[in-house]
Amino acid sequence: MRQKLTTMITLTNEVNIIQDYPLVFHSKELLFGILTFCDEESRSNFLTLTKDLHHTLTSSYSFKWRLERLHVERGVYFPPSLPANATWKEIFCKNWKRRFLWEADGELNKGEPEEESFNIQVSARFKPRSNNADDDDEMIYGGKKAVLPLHQRLSLIKMNRGLDSNKDAFEVLKNQGGWFGEEMQHRLPKDDDRDQGEMADSVSPPSISLTGGVQLIDDENNSVILVDRIKGVRGFRFDNVIKDSASQGYVYETSTMPLITEFLNGYNATCIVYGQTGSGKTHTMFGSSNIPFTVVGQGDVPPASWGIVPRTCSEIFRALDYRKHNMNKKIEAEVFVSYIEIYGNDVTDLLRDGALCGQSSVATQRYVLDGSAEVAVNSFSETIQYLNKGEQQKKKAATSMNDRSSRAHSLFIITLRQKCLCTGVASSSRLFLADLGGSEQSKKSQPFKSVDASVDQVQSSKQRLTEAIYINLGLLALKQCVAALRRKKHVPYSDSKLTLLLSPGLGGDSQTSVIVCGAQEGRHVAETIGAMRFGQVCRGISNTAQANANIVQDLFQKINEGIAECEENIKKHERWESREDNQYGVDGEVIEVRQKTVVVGAEDWHERLTSLIRQKMELTGEDIDNVYANDTALVQGFGNAHEYGMGNKSRNQQNLRQETGESGEECVIM
Repeated sequence: MRQKLTTMITLTNEVNIIQDYPLVFHSKELLFGILTFCDEESRSNFLTLTKDLHHTLTSSYSFKWRLERLHVERGVYFPPSLPANATWKEIFCKNWKRRFLWEADGELNKGEPEEESFNIQVSARFKPRSNNADDDDEMIYGGKKAVLPLHQRLSLIKMNRGLDSNKDAFEVLKNQGGWFGEEMQHRLPKDDDRDQGEMADSVSPPSISLTGGVQLIDDENNSVILVDRIKGVRGFRFDNVIKDSASQGYVYETSTMPLITEFLNGYNATCIVYGQTGSGKTHTMFGSSNIPFTVVGQGDVPPASWGIVPRTCSEIFRALDYRKHNMNKKIEAEVFVSYIEIYGNDVTDLLRDGALCGQSSVATQRYVLDGSAEVAVNSFSETIQYLNKGEQQKKKAATSMNDRSSRAHSLFIITLRQKCLCTGVASSSRLFLADLGGSEQSKKSQPFKSVDASVDQVQSSKQRLTEAIYINLGLLALKQCVAALRRKKHVPYSDSKLTLLLSPGLGGDSQTSVIVCGAQEGRHVAETIGAMRFGQVCRGISNTAQANANIVQDLFQKINEGIAECEENIKKHERWESREDNQYGVDGEVIEVRQKTVVVGAEDWHERLTSLIRQKMELTGEDIDNVYANDTALVQGFGNAHEYGMGNKSRNQQNLRQETGESGEECVIM
C-alpha cells in the first residue's frame, strides 16, 4: 500500500494536480483511476494529503465516483442520474450506511443501522388547459366566475397602486364598481387598521369576478396557486411541482426514479397517482392510450410517450444486466410481475384473463401477496408482453369527462428476489405502481346522460355510478391510512381491499411517492383543490392555509416578473420586416402593390404577455382604458397596452388612420 501511495504522489506532481486546481478531465481520470485500486481506508487517507486534494475528493464528481465504487464493490445501487432536489453527497451518505447490505451479518447488525420511518414524497402535475376552457366554464357555471374575498381584493389594489391604507383601497374599489350596492355607498372604513376579517363580513357580495382554476404553476419554488370560486386565492406547496409542458421522462425522473434505488437495494416502494377523472393519471402512469407497447433495446432511449410503468421496467432490467457483468459480488436476481385490478368489490388477476383473486379481503390479500398472482419474467421484452396482456383486460368506459376512463384501481406489482452467492444473504422487495381510479362527481361524469335512454343504457349508467361509488370509497380509505401513518396511530388497512393490498408498501421503512394530477380549468377547481389537499395530507400538512397576504403577494409578484420577462424578450427578439401586399382585381390581375411593415419574431411572447396582462386586470379589477385615460403608470405593462391591440389608444390610432386615409405604409403587429 505504501508503494501505491508513493506512486500516486509522484504521478500527481508530474501532471501538477496539487498545484493547479481545478483539475482537467484527464487528471481526474488519473487520480480516481489510481484510487480504484485502493481500499476504503486508503481512499480516506488521501483526503488529508493536501488541501487541494481534499477539495477534489469532496466534490460532486468525487461523490458520484464513490457511489459507483460502492455499487461495484458492495452491491449498493444508486440512481443513474441525479434526482431533483438532491445532491450526490446526500445520496452517498445514505448509501454508505447500507455498505453492509450483502454481508453475512446483515445491515442491521453491522455499521450504522438505518432508522425506520415512513417516507413519502409528493409531486403535483397538471394537465394542459384546453383552448376553450373559459367558454366552457361560463357555459357550465351559467356565466358565474370566481370572486376574490374582500381582503384579498384590497391587498391586490394596495400592491398594484402602492397604497398604504385600506381606506384608500376602498375608494379605488368603490370607483371600480360592483362591490357596493346603493345601500352600501355610505359604508366605508373609518379606521385604517380595522381587521380585514371584520371588513369582509360587513360588505355585500361583489359582482366583479375572474376566471377560476390554476393561476400559477411555480416549478422553481414547487408551489401552485389556484383561485377557488368561494375562498379566493389558495396556495399549495409540494416536494415537486411539474409544469404542464414537462416531458414524460422528466416526470419519471422526478417522482419515481428514486424509488427504483430503494427497490433494488431491498426495500419496498410504492408510486401512486391520484386525481380527478380525466386529469391525466393513466397517461402519467402508462403513457399513450395506444397499446400494445413496443419493445426497445436495453441501450435505446424509451419512446417519449412512455409513462412511469414501462420506464420503470426498462431501468430495472438495465440495472440487473449491469450488475450481472460489472459487480464484484455475484448476486442472483429473479423478477416477478403481477397485474391486479380492483373493480367494485372484486379483485381480479389481469394476467389470468380476469380471474377472481379470492372471495374475501383476507383471501384476496393472501392470494396476491403470497405470490399466487405472480408471473416470472426474464427480460424487459417479456415484461412488456405481460403488460400489454393486462392492459387489454382492464375495464374502461366512456364518461362525459373522459372517453376512456379507468373504472377501477389497477396495481402493477414488481417483485424482486435477490441472493448474494458469496455470503448467502437473501432479500425480497416489492414495487407497487398504483393507477387509482379517478375521483369524480356524478353530475360531471354524467352516468345518466339521457332521459330517453334505452333500458340497456340506463343499466349501463347505473353501473357507471356504482363504479364511481366504489372508486371514491377506496380513495377515502387510502386517505385515512396515510393520515394515520402521519399521526403514528392505528392504520385502518382493512377498511378497503385497495389499502390491504398496498399495505406492504405503505408504512415502516417503505418509500412512497404520490403524484397528484389536476386540471387547470375553472370548472374543475373543486376537484383539483381536493387532489391538492390529499397531497398536503400525504406531506403531513394538516393546515394548508398560508397567510392570505403572502399568497396574494407571491401571485402578484410572479405575474409582474412574467410581464417584465415578456417585455424584455419582445424588445430583444422582435424586428421590423417590409412586405408587399398585392391588391387583386376582379379578373385576378394585380391592381395595386402596397408596402406593409410588419413586426415579427416575438409572437409567442406577445401572446403570453397579453394573457398575463388580462390575468392581472381580473385580479386587480383594473380596466386598461381607465388606467390609460388617467395617464398613470400604476400597472406595469398597461401603459403600452396599445402596442398589443388593447385599450382606447389603440382604437384611437386605428380611427385616426382611417380618417386621414393613410395608405402608403401600414404598421401591423403580428
